[in-house]
Amino acid sequence: MERENIRPSPLQNKNLAILVFSRRGYFTQKGLYPYLVSTYFFYVDEKVRIPLTKTLLPLVADDNDRQILHMAVERQGEHWEPLKPFESSWTFFRKAGIGSIKNQQFEDLLQLDYYRLLDGVDIPNKAKLSLFWGGLVDFLINSWSILEEFCIVIGIKDKVREENEKRKEKGLQMEGLPPAKPGMSWRKVVTWSDMQLEHHFMNIVLRLRAGWDKLADYILAPYFGIKPPKEWEKRVSKLNRDIQPNLNEEQNMFWDNWLTNAREISKERGLKDIRDFELHKIALRAKETLGNPKRTFALSDLETFVLFEHFRLQESFLLVLAMLRST
Repeated sequence: MERENIRPSPLQNKNLAILVFSRRGYFTQKGLYPYLVSTYFFYVDEKVRIPLTKTLLPLVADDNDRQILHMAVERQGEHWEPLKPFESSWTFFRKAGIGSIKNQQFEDLLQLDYYRLLDGVDIPNKAKLSLFWGGLVDFLINSWSILEEFCIVIGIKDKVREENEKRKEKGLQMEGLPPAKPGMSWRKVVTWSDMQLEHHFMNIVLRLRAGWDKLADYILAPYFGIKPPKEWEKRVSKLNRDIQPNLNEEQNMFWDNWLTNAREISKERGLKDIRDFELHKIALRAKETLGNPKRTFALSDLETFVLFEHFRLQESFLLVLAMLRST
């Protein structure tokens, strides 16, 4: 094991601090919806949520957030109520009317002091820690890019909304069309804003798929000293064969949850399928753009898909961190 690399290098530590701060500072100023940097546990089993949070709680970077989240953990109880869309997972926050607004992001478990991640951890002898830290930084850079794409999407939608309101007030035609001549009318075929939205949603798909590769190949594999195969399904099986026998009971709980999420992305019409069609086959297009209206998806479906795959990737990353910490 590379004992001299138990902590990230000075450059890696600086980059980690910048990436953590960007979630609270940079994206807040850009108008990113707070729920996009919150942890909802959509893809963390109910029995795993409290152990995961307790495991990562000491690493929460902000003292105030850590104390408030600690109160939420202590008052949660054993049962989780069904969530309304993007309502806080924590009973304490719901009853108190506390939400993750602006720079008060109590529920963002990715805002950690990663410098101390491996403190007190029983690290495998085969661990390649310099590669592990590089992979962790790269994963968070990729997460930054995903959030940046969401910011662009929000900007496009806000602009369309403003322009539609102005056109409605002035009685103007649809986007990009000159006034119709007497006796004529226009039929909308496509709007450029829809083309833009689809473009950025597909960019998010590519980034999400890349995030899973980074998580498997450059965080898990080097930490456990594994050389994984290229094909995703074989890669997941190889990681499971080599990692699972060496885990304790609590680690197995986190690992089983991670495996479920990792296998889900390779199901038919899942993240892997959509990414592969985009890069290697004839890609499908949305009804509102250039797709066949009778056979393809709506832009709203694609937006929902990338949104929840974003949460799946974030929460799977947290499952891995909790597993590493639980030795």
